[in-house]
Amino acid sequence: MELNERQEQILELLKSKKRVSVKELSSQLFVCEMTIRRDLSEMEKRGYLNRYNGGAVLSQDEGFLPIEARMKLHDKEKKLLSDRIEKLIKDDMIVYVDSSSTCLHVIPVLARFKNVKMVTNSVLALLTAAKYHVPCTVCGGRYYEKDMCLVGSIAESALNDINADAAFFSARGVSADGLITDDDEAQTAVRKVVLKNCPINVFLFDGSKLNKKYVYTVCRESDVAEVIII
Repeated sequence: MELNERQEQILELLKSKKRVSVKELSSQLFVCEMTIRRDLSEMEKRGYLNRYNGGAVLSQDEGFLPIEARMKLHDKEKKLLSDRIEKLIKDDMIVYVDSSSTCLHVIPVLARFKNVKMVTNSVLALLTAAKYHVPCTVCGGRYYEKDMCLVGSIAESALNDINADAAFFSARGVSADGLITDDDEAQTAVRKVVLKNCPINVFLFDGSKLNKKYVYTVCRESDVAEVIII
């Protein structure tokens, strides 16, 4: 379920200030404090923020935000990233698009080419591809609500039989020594299957993910065709 207009405004204020009070939100949005508290309660249940007595803070770790919230973060950088991948796409390619919010920005680029087919484990990527009329194949698997994607052994088995020409990924972090890592075991496993079978693998990172390392290794920078960072 998407945020309503007022909740979108609350999220924008949190993104800029990191912390806002109920009183401040009530004053700026011209609604009573009880309405603001209801909004904050609903947004907290959905993972957008953490409440405290009298206000709220943006979720401390972006990785724990639902994907529809992450789509709204670092948007300018993500669009710049997608513009830089156009040189890697050609007509008639089969392209895998990862379940990250960053990779959603790849899909409008695919729509510029003829007869490009997309493969993904992301339900949200499927919906985005439909909007741009990009033909899409989605693997099966266990539905992962936070990221609106499919994971697990069924997804891995299905993707093991797919031969993409190019694949686009992101992850939680890339360290100074070139290690690409994530804190999600299931999604890491899916990425590794695709990486193994695809000749052109590209990772896209905005600046917030630099010099960070998490528990699961996806791959090294040296293992992939290109790492694009803005």
